[in-house]
Amino acid sequence: MKRALFIQPHPDDNEIGAGATIAKLVSSGVDVHYLTVTDGGSGSNDANLSTREVIDNRRKEQKEAGALLGVNKYHWLDFPDGHLYDNEELRAKLVGVIRKVRPDIIFTVDPWLSYETHMDHIITGKVASFAARTSGNFRFYPEQLQEGIKPHSVQAIAYYTTNNPNTFINVDRFWEQKIKAIQAHKSQFTGEYLTFVTNYFANKAMQIANQADGECRYAECFKILPPILLHSNVDAIDM
Repeated sequence: MKRALFIQPHPDDNEIGAGATIAKLVSSGVDVHYLTVTDGGSGSNDANLSTREVIDNRRKEQKEAGALLGVNKYHWLDFPDGHLYDNEELRAKLVGVIRKVRPDIIFTVDPWLSYETHMDHIITGKVASFAARTSGNFRFYPEQLQEGIKPHSVQAIAYYTTNNPNTFINVDRFWEQKIKAIQAHKSQFTGEYLTFVTNYFANKAMQIANQADGECRYAECFKILPPILLHSNVDAIDM
């Protein structure tokens, strides 16, 4: 793997779902890119802040968090936070970024997570899956080819925050980087809530490690599939 594209709905989802794995990939020489679909503008209950201020704060926090993991390549689509729709504009933009970045693998949220109610997560995961399947087909969004953007076939898509993992990553050496990256999102995680979140994810990571092989203390898990299996595959959940 030479290049990975992490597609997230909001500016903190990559760190939460795969922060330690991101740090591990960067340390091994993988070229990691972030693609953030929404602007994060709904991520505050502080009435003293304008939506523009929230967006600017969250982008700043994203860059601080990414830097802690070794990430410095960002792509922003700036769709309104909390109001994401599956439409041609979103599909075309995701395909366009994939064709420009040309990743070997895409990481994103699992849109089929049980009891997931956030539409931004559901739509991001599903449209990212669609884009992973179609980015190599020149008949989709041919106008991009006229701009010199060539089709690109993705080898695999990896879903984080999933109920049905098939891959487990030992992240012992990188766990503290993940926690520090989460802490960089100060507008989202402070005080008792930050303590709850970090404890929750630490416990989950230890449970995942035990589920994997028990040879590490912390692990992150993913459902990884080649795009060809993302259509009419009744066995996908068990793969």
